[in-house]
This record gives sequence, structure tokens and C-alpha cells, in this order.
Amino acid sequence: MKALMSFARQCSVTVAACLACCELRGAVTYFASPNGDGDGGRRQRPCRVMEAIPRLRPGDTLFLLDGTYVGDHSMILVSEPVRGTPDAPITIKALNEGKVRIDGENERCPVRLLKTEYVRIEGIDACRAQKTVVGITETEHCVIRRICGWDAADDNTNIFGVHYSQHTLVEDCAGWGVARKTFSCSYNGNHTTFRRCWGRWEGCTNVGPKMVITVSYNSHHTLVENCIGTWDARKMPAEYIVQGGGKPYTNWGNGSKQPVTKTDYAVDQPYGIFSFDTREGPGVRLLGCIAYRTPEQRLTGYVANYFIARTPDAPAVMENCLSFSAAGAQPRVPGFRLNNVRATGLTAIGASGNQLGSGPVADLLVTKAAAGLVKEKGNILTPATGARLECRYVDGMLTDEPLWPWPMNTRIKALTGVDVTRTVFELGGGTLPESLAP
Repeated sequence: MKALMSFARQCSVTVAACLACCELRGAVTYFASPNGDGDGGRRQRPCRVMEAIPRLRPGDTLFLLDGTYVGDHSMILVSEPVRGTPDAPITIKALNEGKVRIDGENERCPVRLLKTEYVRIEGIDACRAQKTVVGITETEHCVIRRICGWDAADDNTNIFGVHYSQHTLVEDCAGWGVARKTFSCSYNGNHTTFRRCWGRWEGCTNVGPKMVITVSYNSHHTLVENCIGTWDARKMPAEYIVQGGGKPYTNWGNGSKQPVTKTDYAVDQPYGIFSFDTREGPGVRLLGCIAYRTPEQRLTGYVANYFIARTPDAPAVMENCLSFSAAGAQPRVPGFRLNNVRATGLTAIGASGNQLGSGPVADLLVTKAAAGLVKEKGNILTPATGARLECRYVDGMLTDEPLWPWPMNTRIKALTGVDVTRTVFELGGGTLPESLAP
């Protein structure tokens, strides 16, 4: 018995010593650079990214110095046992926002979080992935913030993909280029929030539904708030054979087993800008969103601005959402194709009609042209009825905090040439207020 008591006292002392050591350690800051050869403890002595990540503990921050990061040692891969805690998340961020580019060179995945918790990635650019650009898999409570991503592999890929994960926040991000879906939460990518994200679908020759933002696919409780999406198939080839897994796809539902050739820039299964992808779950909300299409964009295929069809036991909620199709934008399709959606405050401008199906829709404004709204308000964002889009949503609640100017406007414009704030305010002939002009 004495021996047992002595052992217990030793264990108690050891545990107390470990806890004291953790408390004394505190949060640590590391630095990495594209060609770092130091210990990472100082800005003047940066290490490589993948030399620093395994050393990260709760509360630590890894700053990435300016430059373009390539090669295996420079990708951001965070996996177990590297984890933060609710009170002390791990943060990896650009020291100077927008000055760090993680380039997969079509051979690597620039950003991947796998089997980790409470990790934040902030302020970087990521591009040219071997698969998905920013992949979040089997994680909990991770945050992807102020990231621009583009050009995944031409396969079953995403720019931002959340899978088998819980409570992911993708905030103030932008995605464009090649990918089957620009923003996606699928296969138990549950309780995902896409907040103030801008996306443009541009091309993919792989089989399967195409969309800018997936609101549900074997997942539930997706919150999409103040997101903007558009469609421009600028990276589609004029003629190609539909692919599946890197080879011609032949497992068609009609049993033909023959490859299919698409011509005239056609897209296989162009669902919508905001769209479900079958196998939907409950709890989907779209709040304060904008889908727009303009004549100069390549718009082949029957792609709706909003294509949200739900089963009666999983209805979606929509509030203050705008669908805009400019005069001359082809093909002419419905702005809203909804079924079992509870909606209020919708504005549909310029579409060929709307398919609202079952589900109550209140405060719906439909017009072929925006001239009346522009004449009255100077823009189409604050009509008396329909969608009101001047303020931000946060965690599903409409606040009085202004939404404009668009939070990532400068970086998006620098990388794509698109001035999001000006584009939205000038839809339908509106004008950009002087207070928002750069």
C-alpha cells in the first residue's frame, strides 16, 4: 500500500510539473519563408513552412514572410497531432496580407487541413493545385479567412472544399478558375459557414454537376451569408471529351457506355451559381446573397442563378437574395428555381421567369429591367420590396454594419481585374457612391 501511495504522489508531481511547464511556455511565434534556413524563432531567421508546422502548439502563430512558396516543404499541411483549443487556436497567416502565394504548381495541394481542430489560416493566396486548392477534411472548428484561391485540377475538385468536417468558417475569401465546384461542403461537411465570399465558376471538363457554391450534398446546416457568385465559362475548351477520373467518362445513366464529346464550350450538368447537389440535409440558409450574369461572360448551358430544390423534410431558408441577369445575357433561364424553400425578400431582375415551386415566398420583386430601381435609389440594392443588401449578416442575424465596400475588393481586383463593389453597384445602370470610390 505504501508503494502504491508513493507511486500516486510521484504521478501527481509529474502531472503538476507538466502543467506548470505548459503554462510557462505560453504562446510561441514562428516565422517561415520560401527559402528559410534558420530556426524559425525570429523574423531574421525564418525556417521552411513544413519545418515549423509540426512544432505548433495551442496558441502559437506561424507568420509567413512575403514571397511565392513552392515545393513539398512550402505547402501548408496541418494534420494530427497538431491541434489548437477553443481558447488557444493555432494560427498560420501572412505577415503582410496578400503578399504570400502558395503555388502547388499543379503537383501539390497548397493548403490542406486534415484531422485537426481549431486551426486558422489567414491572408494568403493559393493556386494551381494537384487536386483541391484549399481542402478541409475531418476537422472541427477551423477557420479559413481572407484567402484568394484559384485553379484546382480539372477533375472532381474544388477551390475551397469542406468534407467530413464540423463547424468550418470560410470568411472573406475569393475563388475562381478551374474546378468542378468553387466552394463546396459535402459528405458531412456539416455546419459550414460561407461568409462574404466571392466566386466565379470558369471551367471543368469532368463529369458531374457544376456550381459556384454548394449549399448541400450529404451535409446539413450550411449557412451562406452575404456571398456573391457569377458564371463565366472562360476556361472551357471549345471541344472536348467529358472526363471522369482523368479518362473519358463512360458510366452514363442511359447505359450507353460511350464517351461523350461536348462542343461549342458546352458544360456537363451546369446546375447553378448557388445550388444544391442532391442528397440534401436540413438547416440550409442563404442570407443576403447576390448571383449575377452579364453579357460579356460566356454562359453556355442551362445554369440558373439559384437552383435550390429541397425535400419536404429539409426545406431551405432564403432571405434578402438578389438574382440579376443583364439584358443580352444568354441563355435566358430562371433567376430562381426553388422548391420547398421558405423565402422572403427576393429580387429577380432580367431572368426569363422564376420557378418557385412549393414553399412560401414573401416580398418578391420581379422586373425585366432595373431601370426603375436605379432611377429611384441610384442602385438595385435597397428597394422598397425585395432584397435589401446594404448590411452584413453575422451568424444568421442581420446587423447594422455596412456590407460595402466589399471586404476583399482590392485583392480580387489586383488578381482578376474585377472590382466587385463597382460591379455590383453598377448592375442595371446604377452608380457607385462617391463614399465607396477608391
